Amino acid sequence: MKVAIVGAGISGLSSAHYLRKLCRDGNVPLELVLFESSARPGGVLDTVKTGDMVLELGPDSFITSKPWALDLARELGLEDSLLGVGYGKGKTTFVYQAGRLWALPEGFFLMAPSKLLPFLRSGLFSAGAKLRVLLEPLVPRGGGGDESVRSFVERRFGREIFDKVAQPLLGGIYMADPEKLSLSATMPQFLEMEKRSGSVFRDLLRNPPTSRGESGARYGLFLTPAEGMSVIVERLCGSAEFARQDYKTPVLSLKKSEKGWLVGSERGEEEFDAVILSVGAGTAGRLLSDIDPQLGTRLSGVRYVSSVVATLVFDETDFRGLPDGLGVIIPSKEEMNLVACSLYSSKFPGKSGSGKVVIRCFLGGELNPDAMLWDEEEIKSVLREELARVFGFDNNPAEVYIRRYPMSMPRFALGHKEEVSGIMHRLSRHSGLALCGAAYFGVGIPDCVYSAELAARKIHVDMVR
Repeated sequence: MKVAIVGAGISGLSSAHYLRKLCRDGNVPLELVLFESSARPGGVLDTVKTGDMVLELGPDSFITSKPWALDLARELGLEDSLLGVGYGKGKTTFVYQAGRLWALPEGFFLMAPSKLLPFLRSGLFSAGAKLRVLLEPLVPRGGGGDESVRSFVERRFGREIFDKVAQPLLGGIYMADPEKLSLSATMPQFLEMEKRSGSVFRDLLRNPPTSRGESGARYGLFLTPAEGMSVIVERLCGSAEFARQDYKTPVLSLKKSEKGWLVGSERGEEEFDAVILSVGAGTAGRLLSDIDPQLGTRLSGVRYVSSVVATLVFDETDFRGLPDGLGVIIPSKEEMNLVACSLYSSKFPGKSGSGKVVIRCFLGGELNPDAMLWDEEEIKSVLREELARVFGFDNNPAEVYIRRYPMSMPRFALGHKEEVSGIMHRLSRHSGLALCGAAYFGVGIPDCVYSAELAARKIHVDMVR
């Protein structure tokens, strides 16, 4: 069986790993060929090692509440090298508002508190917002259809909770406008709480999801390889045992053939028994538009947003104003370019080197698309000015790493789950063809690994039936 893997991000490489495993277990001969438009594998996973620092310029960890990435790490022999979040500097998320940093109350989970007293004692929220949350159990259940994140939060908890916490937290995770984000596709657990208990607040008090006194993101659930996220890429490239890896080779066309599929690139057309497309949904839609116009249209309808990630390294002796926590979120109402800051050297001290302060800054997204167009000096100028506002001191970084990720984050619009169901239904009609990536079941690394395993299983079933 000869299979083309199109796209060398975490999804494409994972699909190759799982397909190799399935074929090995079933004694099925397998020849894997990788096509990648860029010069290297890994996609957004990008690790830089300098001195005793291991810096992540893309995702810095993966969450374990979804098991697929951790399971993959174990299969790749990485379990013993995984590091949890360090807690020497505290475990708080801060909200920047009105010129100062406010600690998010202990136990505050994305859009609602799971602990009552810390919430009531917090100076971040007005008395009216606190009363509105206390009255949330009286709010009727929703109508049952899909609803935007903004609509849900404001309906259940009011505008202030949305503006100060839900918008910067959830908007920061997806780099998107929460008014356009589908709750069922991004945060379905809150719909389940409403359905189960009639009240999100009451459900959280009974079943608090946070641990170890955290606020905001559930930091205790995140793990990272000590050697860097790119070690996952290296291990996957090895485990897949590719017959050929063609970099700087975008796939330009895809056609059905008598044997299976013709994959067209600058090298010409090559025949394969099966193809796994691990590319953006729009690219997949273009490649499939002639083969299945309805499938191509559905795929082309998935929208993406861009982001900029800047990693700043400071000498510890030159830095002042670092808060005792792990991250800072910045509401859009503050009218700043920064979306959030991750205090990387507090979060993963084992990867940050000695005597260094490392901060990862996030800009751009759906609410500020122009950030993608700035040159490096403009980005550095914005970072210097706005970090001085956040931390109260004009800190000069010793090193700055800037990465742009154009149209790399799928934005799950209303009706996304239904659209994905339609995509997978149409896909089932095409033997030897599979899709995987962040556009379908979730944008996190575990979601990408999950989609990759599903794609590998489909190809294996199609080929051996």
